[in-house]
Amino acid sequence: MRLQAGDKAPEFLATDIDGNSQAPPGSEGSPVLLTFFRHAGCPMCNLRTRELILAKSKLDRYGVKVMGVFESSEKNIRRDVGRLDPPFPIISDRERKLYKLYGVAPSWIGFVSIFVVKPWRVYVAIVKNRFIPKFGEATPMMPAEFLIAPDGEIKLAYYGRDIGDHLPLPDLFKALNRISSGGESAD
Repeated sequence: MRLQAGDKAPEFLATDIDGNSQAPPGSEGSPVLLTFFRHAGCPMCNLRTRELILAKSKLDRYGVKVMGVFESSEKNIRRDVGRLDPPFPIISDRERKLYKLYGVAPSWIGFVSIFVVKPWRVYVAIVKNRFIPKFGEATPMMPAEFLIAPDGEIKLAYYGRDIGDHLPLPDLFKALNRISSGGESAD
């Protein structure tokens, strides 16, 4: 079942790849961007990780805590995503427990469609980002992102339609403006 804006974010307790406990979203008094990636060897996921790293100073102004979830082993996350040195916690969820909790699901159509609909995005992820895909790890899991307010309410729920479809950063910052100004829920 997919979550939507206005829902209470499902609580969880997980350990990140550095051995730190990650509290349920919203419990620390700051907004949380919970982002579900595919696997650590996915060029599109590494491109998105890089985008979030580049947006760090702006995210910090809003006090946003970013948490990334990958369906890969800790070893593979360190090998691929770790080379980017993300300044946020990364959780390994090989059993896809958090994916299920948040309604994130696989789609073979979404997996294949990016090569037809957005080949330029694949080009950027592989060639310009200098990332060699790990096809042996390829799965049809779709990305998803959730902006969760400090009170635990989901302000944005974004389920990707293909393997490179993430919440547009302008939409994220618009929602963060509403949260920081005490405005209405971001739909």
